[in-house]
Amino acid sequence: MSYFRYKLMELTGQITSGVISLPYKDVMSATLHLERGDNTTIYVKRLGIVASFLFRLVSMRLRRSVPRTFQAEFFSNISLMLRSGMTLITALEEAAGTSGRPDFEGDISDIITNIQGGATFSEAADRYRYIFPKTVIYLIRIGEETGKLDEMLKDASEHLKRVQGIISDTKQALLYPSFVFITMGGGVIFWFYYVVPKILSLFKEMDVTLPTITVLLLKISEFVQNHFLSMILGLALVIVIIVTSYKGNRRVKRTIDALLLKLPLSGTIISASTMAFITEYFSLLIRAGIDILQSMTILKESIKNEVYREKLGEVREGLTRGEGIADSFRATLIFPLFVIRMINIGEVSGTLSDQLAYIAEDYKNKLTVLVATIGKMIEPIVLIIAGAMFAIILIGLFLPIYDLVSRVAGR
Repeated sequence: MSYFRYKLMELTGQITSGVISLPYKDVMSATLHLERGDNTTIYVKRLGIVASFLFRLVSMRLRRSVPRTFQAEFFSNISLMLRSGMTLITALEEAAGTSGRPDFEGDISDIITNIQGGATFSEAADRYRYIFPKTVIYLIRIGEETGKLDEMLKDASEHLKRVQGIISDTKQALLYPSFVFITMGGGVIFWFYYVVPKILSLFKEMDVTLPTITVLLLKISEFVQNHFLSMILGLALVIVIIVTSYKGNRRVKRTIDALLLKLPLSGTIISASTMAFITEYFSLLIRAGIDILQSMTILKESIKNEVYREKLGEVREGLTRGEGIADSFRATLIFPLFVIRMINIGEVSGTLSDQLAYIAEDYKNKLTVLVATIGKMIEPIVLIIAGAMFAIILIGLFLPIYDLVSRVAGR
């Protein structure tokens, strides 16, 4: 791909200019491309290496992420138009034109230009992974080879909708406990920073003998007051370091993923979510006609959890050695027995994609149920922890009051 700066006069007489990305190396080919439709070029100049790099960098920064629901609707619209008899170019233009996003329309325009320049749809789309995920690229390639591009794009749309449902349920399941514990932590800090010092200062002025638990609260309060800013900055720094390391260091990511899988609540949610992902992807790839080994490679690259990514690599190694699909999954010691049995049934009966789709639907239903019951699961834990913390605080504050009242009554 090369970038060309151009100025041309359209058939209407209007002068337009700008920078365009074209699959050509020479100015003559770019000029012939721009003069289609009876346009007249005034000048065309290929950008140098530095200018091309800067333009590509700026254009990447201006791009907004494409939501999965947006992708699903886009692929569904193209599929519908292709099925109605439209050409691929027209379908892409129409679907992009109604998106309301200039950056997206520009990239689709580049894809159309590449197709008109001789590239296949899958080759042109492969350069825009933020619009076309790798799984969708494979489906498009199969659709081109089989002449069923509209069906493959429809499958891609339905697949992305199901994946978005899994992600939404997972986020919703994890959001509530995270919000609860963050709120509790903020409430405790507020008590020790603002409320407790005022009450304890009153006790000091009245020369009340403070019990051990109250002294402990006083020390905690003083520590929070003296190091409040350092605590906030330190916490923010720790979060930044963990997030950066998680995204940039595979070993750290693997350690955190393994830890989260061992925790009771997060482990249940992440396991159900990941199993739904794996079986959903696997079913789609097999149904599309992709062979098992290639499917495993795509699955391994698509799954974000490092523990499951590692296990999928072990499954692929087992398949390479000639082991059966169910046996390869069983050897990893992480996939549930139910999943292995269903895979074995599908492998023996030749209905593996159907069995995997059933497993994916089952785990998606489990996630939905988990989201519905997560509040009831968390409430007892929250009540116990919050009740214990605030009981200690109240006891520490009321004991001196009780001592003061006893002294006054004794007089």
